[in-house]
Amino acid sequence: MQSYPPPSAQTLAWLREALGVAVAATAPLTGGISQAVDVVDTADGRRYALRRWCRPGWQADGPWFTPENEAAALTSLSGTGLPVPEIVALDPAGAEAGHPALLMTWLPGEMLPSATHRDAAVPPPTPDMLARLVEAAHAIHAVDGRGVAPFEPYVVLAEARPPAASTRPELWERAIAAGLAAPAPARTTLVHRDYHPGNTLWRDGTLTGIVDWTNASRGAPGYDFGYLRVNLLITYGQEYADSLLPLLDGQDPAGDLAAFLDMEWEGPHAAPLPVMESYLERLV
Repeated sequence: MQSYPPPSAQTLAWLREALGVAVAATAPLTGGISQAVDVVDTADGRRYALRRWCRPGWQADGPWFTPENEAAALTSLSGTGLPVPEIVALDPAGAEAGHPALLMTWLPGEMLPSATHRDAAVPPPTPDMLARLVEAAHAIHAVDGRGVAPFEPYVVLAEARPPAASTRPELWERAIAAGLAAPAPARTTLVHRDYHPGNTLWRDGTLTGIVDWTNASRGAPGYDFGYLRVNLLITYGQEYADSLLPLLDGQDPAGDLAAFLDMEWEGPHAAPLPVMESYLERLV
């Protein structure tokens, strides 16, 4: 888990100016990897969420990893009725806050586990919760998302090679070839790009928040569903990944494959190879 310094005196001064009241306390939120995310409590009892782009080298991560891109995604979602944060203040260059920063409204609820943050004590999502996730994704994909960064894959397939530990390299090579041969999507919309249970908030089975829009892009809507499926696979198993299919009413297999190939194949966040290869075999 990435560790970040607390908001500086300069950042706190920016927050006070933006909110019109002193900050009583800040605390880091768990789960942040690409940027620092803090809860901000004010002296008059209000609560906000603060994202700071303060990790060295974040600028090289891609066109979507910017305050402006997340702000564009949240702006495009305004008025949809979806439970997403609202922008309170934005300092895209960090001229006032010391680092690029985005201050957002606070959303209630508890976060579900994800592929990178497993918690055996938290029960998996119910079938009704999975249905709510699918409904919310359809609402996201009804938004055009103009102004949001165009989709670019994390993994450059033309340079990709099977995992070094794999005993089935031919399976990966077939998948890579299929990914390279996939046609351009017939329709592009706003996509969350990191759509998984760990980026949602819940209270009593009700979806209360969809967060972490820093990866948002304009791309194929099937990618979000594929990304959700592969995260369910890694976190809960094949049964949960497959339980989503009846809810999708014709998920494009290309979306499943594109999302799978865009995941981490090796490293601390990767699923065990037998799990990945069993799933991959079904996809190809």
